[in-house]
Parts: sequence; structure tokens; C-alpha cells
Amino acid sequence: MRKAGQANFAFYLVFDPYSTRTGIAGGASPDAGNEDGDVGVTWSADTTGEAISELRREANEGPVYRWTGEFADPVLEDSYLRASWSEIHSRLRGVLIAVYVFVSWMVFDFITLGFTWPFVLLALGRLAALGAILAALRFFRSPSDRRAFMTCALVTQLLVALISPVSLTLGQVDFAAALLSVVVILFAFYIGVPTRLAANLTLALALCIGFVLITPSLADVSAITLIEICVLFGVVNAIGVEMVRAANRLRREGFVTLLRQQELYDELKREVGVRQEAEQAVRATEESFQSIFYAAPLPIALVDPGTFQVMQANIAALRLFGIADENVAGLDVRQLFDDEDIPERLDKLVLTGRAGSPVEFGMKRVDGTIIHVLVSAAIVHFQGQRAMLIGIQDVTARRKEAEALREARDQATAASRSKSEFLANMSHELRTPLNAIIGFSEALERELFGPVGNPRYREYAEDIHNSGVHLLSLINDILDLSKIEAGHFKLHEDETELDHVVESATRIVRHRAQQANILLECSLPEPSLVIVADERALKQVLINLVSNAVKFSLDGGAITISGQITAECLRISVTDRGCGIAKDDIPRALTPFTQLDGSLSRQHEGTGLGLPLAKHLTELHGGSLSIESEVGQGTTVHVDLPLSRIVSRNVPKDVAGY
Repeated sequence: MRKAGQANFAFYLVFDPYSTRTGIAGGASPDAGNEDGDVGVTWSADTTGEAISELRREANEGPVYRWTGEFADPVLEDSYLRASWSEIHSRLRGVLIAVYVFVSWMVFDFITLGFTWPFVLLALGRLAALGAILAALRFFRSPSDRRAFMTCALVTQLLVALISPVSLTLGQVDFAAALLSVVVILFAFYIGVPTRLAANLTLALALCIGFVLITPSLADVSAITLIEICVLFGVVNAIGVEMVRAANRLRREGFVTLLRQQELYDELKREVGVRQEAEQAVRATEESFQSIFYAAPLPIALVDPGTFQVMQANIAALRLFGIADENVAGLDVRQLFDDEDIPERLDKLVLTGRAGSPVEFGMKRVDGTIIHVLVSAAIVHFQGQRAMLIGIQDVTARRKEAEALREARDQATAASRSKSEFLANMSHELRTPLNAIIGFSEALERELFGPVGNPRYREYAEDIHNSGVHLLSLINDILDLSKIEAGHFKLHEDETELDHVVESATRIVRHRAQQANILLECSLPEPSLVIVADERALKQVLINLVSNAVKFSLDGGAITISGQITAECLRISVTDRGCGIAKDDIPRALTPFTQLDGSLSRQHEGTGLGLPLAKHLTELHGGSLSIESEVGQGTTVHVDLPLSRIVSRNVPKDVAGY
């Protein structure tokens, strides 16, 4: 048997599998505090969110309960009251029955007192108690109206505590019946009324003290009887307090347990959600992998590293292998490659797990044709096991193109070498007849063996001589450039004066400069520098540079040939004030047989060999050739020779041009 008033609370989780709402529900048996079976409590996870946080804090910082069995933390207590609001409401409905009995006692008041002012006051008090409890049940149903609800219940208790002793006194009832009535009211306060224990205890003590004070008017009792009554009231209050405290503690412990279960459930739900998301992500990743794998334009295959059998192959790989999809399973990948090293390489990959650089193999397709492929492999994890991912690229066409390009390059190289060797070998055969033409035309022009008669013959001889000199210069440039490209050009280095080389070069070009009304200026270090160089080659460099300067200078212009010693080199510069070269065209100007587009190539003759040949001859001396130019402002070409080529450099620093 369970003792009267012992609480029996049951809590359980409410989870709707077809909804995202999760809640907690609790209930009490019919004897859990009153005889009304309509007792229950439900709340949602949102209601308990703050309670769970406060419960964690309480568990870490100190006691959870007060002496009344209530939570010490106001937030946690508020959460509990909100969660158990339906049960509190049901308990007050049970108290309403007792209040009806309390109001019906007016009949006995009327029989005893009649229709008098005391009766009217007592009746109004009883009706006020009924009105207060009805107001609480009717108008303050929401948990947000809890303060007004509790106030109405407390007013009902206060009216009962005040009116009952007075009614008993005026009604002149039996003392034992009066004492029993007070005890019943006390137990009703503690067990039935769902107000705070502290408020119940205060009203109960007030009722007990009031009854003790009016006891002498009810009966002739001794002091010992009064003491016994006080002890009785003390025991009743102690029992009531302990019952309520135990019930409060039991209910709240169940609430705490339920909160912890809710927390565990929420954590489990989160973990399940995370796992479901992870599984969905894995499925999505696998689907994406399969989609990308099969649609990849390059042939890819997954191979079992233990048996080297194909597990999966994409469409491009099936086409490359020359087999259908249903025949790929179980295919040994080692049989496809026409190379003895492939098994060893695959075994090494399986053992080390490290992929090497792509290797080119011959592969035998199912139809027997041999193609060349570039194979790369790596160890991956597929469906929970190790697998070998093999990428295959058909390079048959590329290899054929590379071989064709190699053959064409070799042929071009051989042809260029043959051309250069031919021109180098033909230098004597080409120069000898030209020398004869130039020599005989010069003899005719000067009439070395007597007059030739008509003056026009002398003009013809002069034209033949000039044309031969020009043709010899072009042939010399072509032959020298061919020798350089063929690697047959040899420098004949000796000590020579820089002034002498510059003077020889300008003397050859001076006649052409005078015809164009162009002034040649020289600014060289004094005394003259003695350098080690191939005099003919260095003179050829200067002739080509000065000739170009004359060709592209304006009528009446000037060309300056200067020399200076810097910290890094001996610099010889040729500067003109002609039309200039665009910066983007400078590299093309240094390319053999190339002339710049535009008006320059249309207005000026030339083969495009002057600057390239000068550059090569300078580089053979260990130097470099550079160009500074601006369109419309002129051009400066620098020939930089190593300082080691200067034999004598006793040059005053105040010499012009240094």
C-alpha cells in the first residue's frame, strides 16, 4: 500500500517520427497529490532549453534544491512550473470541490446564526473564496499568468484560514469537531493547494495560532490540553511540510532526470543527424565520383592491386581497350601492355604506394593492334579497400607527329649545314672572278694602259667597278655569316690600334656619306688604344654599322663614332639622327635576312645581313651588341668588348669621349 499523499510521477519522451517536433511528457497517477485523475504535464524541447543549460550550471556550481524541495535556481524552477502547469491546474480544480463544500457550510451558519450581520459577513467571505478560485481557473489558465493564478489560490487559502475558525466559534460546535476541522483544513492546504510550500506553511501556522487563541471560547480546556493541541498542530504541520517537500523533491528529480534524458536524446539526435549528413555526403560524393569517372574524357581504370584485375573502367578506357563493358570485369591489366617492365612497375607501386612519373608503353588492344600509351598509376581507397587507379593516354598520334617533326628537323638541320658548308667552300670560287672583274674594271677606269677612246667607256667601267665592289661586299657578308653558323669562322687576332680600325672603316664608307651630304664625326680616346682583335672582322662590324647609319640618316645629318672605357668594358658606339627603330622591331632587326616592314624596307635597299653579322662577329670577340633607338630621334648601336682586349689603356680621364 502506498501512503496517502505519496507522489507517483511518471515521465516519458514524446517523439513523433513523422514530425520534426520532439517533446517531453509527464504524468501522475490518480493518488499523486489529489483524487483527480486528470493530472498530466507536457512540454516541448524549446521550453526546456534554458532549463538544460541551468541544470548543467547547477550541477557544476552547487546544490540544486531548497529546503522546500524546490529548485534553488529561479530559471530552472520557472521551467519546471511551466512544464508541469497542466498538473498544477488540475490540482487546483480538485481544491475547487473542497471550496464548494466550504461554501455549502453557509447552511449550518444560517441555522445557527440566522439572517444576521455575522452570517452575512461569513457568507460573503465564503463566496469570495469561491470567486477567487474560480477566477484562477477561468481567467488565468496560461503559464504566463502564473503569478495571478497563485495569488488567487493564496487568497482562497487566506479566506478559508480566517473564516473557518470564526465560523466554528460562532456556530458553537463541539470542540473535538472543531479541532478535527482544523486538522482537515491543514492537510487540505498541504496536499491539495498547489501554492508554494512557504506560503502554505505561513497560512497553516496562522490558522493554528488563531485556533489556539480562540480555544478557551470553544471549551473549558486546561493548559496541558492547549499544549497537547500545539503539539498536535506541530506534528500535523511537520507531516504536511515533509509530505509536500518530498513530493516537490520527487517531482523535480523526475524533471531533472527527464531533462537529462532529453539532453541525451538531443545529443543522440544530433549525432544521428550528423551521421545521416555524412552518409548523404558520402553517397553524393560516390555518385559524383561515378559520374565524373565514367564521363572523364581520358581513359581511367580501377584495378585490384592483389590480382591486377580490372574492377571498373570508364567509357574512354573501354573504347581504348576495344572491349565491351560486360567483358571488362576480371580482365588482367598486365596482359594489355606489350612491355616486360609493366608487371615489375605495378608490383613496386603496390608495395610502396608511391606513384612514379608517367611512363610510355606499347599496349595491345583486344583486336591485336599495337598503340603507344602514356600510363600513370596511384594507390587510392575505393569502397573501403585499396585500389590502383590507372590513367592511360593514347599518344600514338602525338608520337607519330613527334617523329615526323624530328625527321623534318634533322632534314632541315642537314640542309642548313650542307648550305653553310657549300657557301663556306665556295668562298674562293665566288671571290676569284669578282676580284678579276673589279681589278680589270678599275684598270679601264684609270686608263692604266692608255686611253680607251670614248668617255662613256670610262663611265661604264666605273659602274662595273662599283657594282662589283657592292656585290663582293654582299658575298663576303653571306659567306662570313654562313661560316659563323657552320662553326668554321676563325678569328685571326693580333694587336692593332683602335684609331686605325675606325679610320679604315670610315674611309670605305666616306664616299657614300659625302654623296648623301652626311657628316662623319669621330670621338676616340687619346692616345690611341692598342687592342687585341681580328682587324678585318672588327672593321667589318664598323663598316656595317656606319653603312646602316648612312642609309637611314636624313640628308644633311651627322654620324658620330665614339669610344670610351667603362668599368665593365670598352664601348664603341655609332650614333645617327635618322628615322629610328621601334623597340618592338629591334629583335627582328638582329635576325638574319629580315627587313623591317613599312616604308623603310620599301625606300632602302639591303639584304638584312649587316646588323646580324656585326652581332655575331662581336660575340666571337667575347663581346655584345645592343641597340638604343627611338622613332624619329635616331639610333645608337653599342659594341661592348671585354676590358681584357685592351693592351695599352694609358688614357687621360679628361680626353673627349672618355
